[in-house]
Amino acid sequence: MVQTAQNFSLAFRRLLEIRNLRKDSEIESFLFSGLESLHDPFLMKNMREVKARLEKAVETKEKIFLHGDYDVDGITGVALMVQTLERLGGIVTTFLPERERDGYGVSETAIRKAYHDGAGLIVTVDCGITAKREIEIAKSLGLDVVVIDHHRLPPEGLPDTHLILNPLQPDCPYPFKELSAAGLAFKLSQALLGEQAFKFLDLVTLSTISDIAPLTGENRILVRRGLEMLSGKKSAGLTALAEIAKMKTTKVDTGHVGFILGPRLNAAGRMSSPDTALRLLLTEEPREAESLAKILNEENKVRQQYEREITRSAIQKVERTVNFNRERVLVVDGKDWHVGVIGIVASRLVEKFSRPAIVIAIAEGMGRGSGRSMKGFHLFQALQNCESLLEEFGGHEQAAGLTIREENISFLREKINAFASENLSPELLTRYVKVDMDLKLGELTNHFLEELELLEPYGVGNPRPVFRSEGIQLRSKPRRLYGETYEIVMTDGFLNYQAQINESQMLLCTGSRPGTNFQAAYGVKTKQWNGMKTLILSVKELKENAA
Repeated sequence: MVQTAQNFSLAFRRLLEIRNLRKDSEIESFLFSGLESLHDPFLMKNMREVKARLEKAVETKEKIFLHGDYDVDGITGVALMVQTLERLGGIVTTFLPERERDGYGVSETAIRKAYHDGAGLIVTVDCGITAKREIEIAKSLGLDVVVIDHHRLPPEGLPDTHLILNPLQPDCPYPFKELSAAGLAFKLSQALLGEQAFKFLDLVTLSTISDIAPLTGENRILVRRGLEMLSGKKSAGLTALAEIAKMKTTKVDTGHVGFILGPRLNAAGRMSSPDTALRLLLTEEPREAESLAKILNEENKVRQQYEREITRSAIQKVERTVNFNRERVLVVDGKDWHVGVIGIVASRLVEKFSRPAIVIAIAEGMGRGSGRSMKGFHLFQALQNCESLLEEFGGHEQAAGLTIREENISFLREKINAFASENLSPELLTRYVKVDMDLKLGELTNHFLEELELLEPYGVGNPRPVFRSEGIQLRSKPRRLYGETYEIVMTDGFLNYQAQINESQMLLCTGSRPGTNFQAAYGVKTKQWNGMKTLILSVKELKENAA
């Protein structure tokens, strides 16, 4: 494996330059930084005060009430804090809201539960930054509140507590602003435990990837080390979950987390109680881990069924009712839609129609919605512009949630599209494949493929490179692999390459004349079989070369 920037191939150097990595020092930092390059946790505003308050609670045997969220980020963040505080000797109880029963965020019910349970300190993880009223209630009951939350700061101001960990605070000097909630919990654990906190990087990795945080800066370092831990199968719960999901791999990557482990942990919060996922992450007993993993796997199957049905219904509504010339943001609603899957359905609509989407599930006159956006359109700001129509809302640039009265949904559709007409360029709605650079197939040498591995982990902020090659011909007829994915053999006239194509590309191939030259845009991946690595071209776009 290449270990310095001095002997890179010309092709890899070109790719690094395109990604704004030109100086050897920048390249070395991006590719090779380790845990020693992590920022000092005490650079974060309020870190010393939060550390002191938790240490006081541990010392005085004060009960600590950990309040998380029902998604992977909130669940892993709570799991991390449980293990950190118990390692110090703390007395901890946990509360994860159930989506249907409790809704999103910190509720008054949860605050009063903490009080009646005898807690003296509440710690919120992945929620709390907008809980102004609820934290006032906590204070009136004599409870202190620590807020660990990475979400955008509310325009109406922060809750009344000096114990807030959020690097987005305007006077926070912490250099990296894109940590997940479990990432913030890790920084607190680092302040409390030092290097012992590195044992929790598998949890940080699950949260960072599942919450679609950018894999740059500190996140890149944390996730790279965390993926190594996941590959080593040190956690009884995650090992059981990987086995029940038939995840046969010796090297866990971001895809395994994002599409196999993460959805199964999320399924608990979407379909029933997130406590099942929390118990899985905390157990050290293989038998209990296996039992919990089976439950999560079954809930994920139910989630998939709901998702398929609601996606089909939502697509039909869009195609039947949306004026695509006028509406740049899709807003669709339905009764009896399961609120646990509407965020996924919104993502499916973004993929299919190349525009932001909000999906709303209506029950008893009230709608709960989840939105997903695309690069260049700030969904949270768009919802701020519609604030007068909403009961509640929160989120990020790319994802947001909301509560709205049923009678206001049509007005939301109108108002958010008026905002989009001023703030969402029509060019952003055009689907295109972003190509990193042109490459000859012959440049895909073993040396270059090893260099590409140095760019991993791939994700938001560091996408898998896409190359474009011309003068390609077909050496075989397409063969169905699964679903709408087909396999074909391509050649540059010298070597043959396995490629995976979609159904529309398959039709182009089967309808072409023998000897036709193609231009292909593709990513590269490797498949291992019996210890042998095979290069696969994952084709994003295929065109016939002009004669």
